[in-house]
Amino acid sequence: MKHPALLQFRGNISKVMNHINKLENVEIEENRYGIDVYFEDVNTARRFLSKIKKIVKVDIKSSTRYAGLRRGKVRWFFTYSVRIKDEG
Repeated sequence: MKHPALLQFRGNISKVMNHINKLENVEIEENRYGIDVYFEDVNTARRFLSKIKKIVKVDIKSSTRYAGLRRGKVRWFFTYSVRIKDEG
């Protein structure tokens, strides 16, 4: 598995687009609901999410999915749904 973490940005994403575009070593996909950002490292994704939480108000939901075994260790795929709140 190449991408063990996914951040799904929903809502008014214009506030965080500048920060998303500065990211390196990520895969960015736009869809009709918002933007999906695939990270190669879950800790990098969590650090970026922490940075976003300081900039705008967000609601975050997380989930995990079994992604198989690698060298005898269980691998998990982490998904974080980030809903950006409207001011007001």
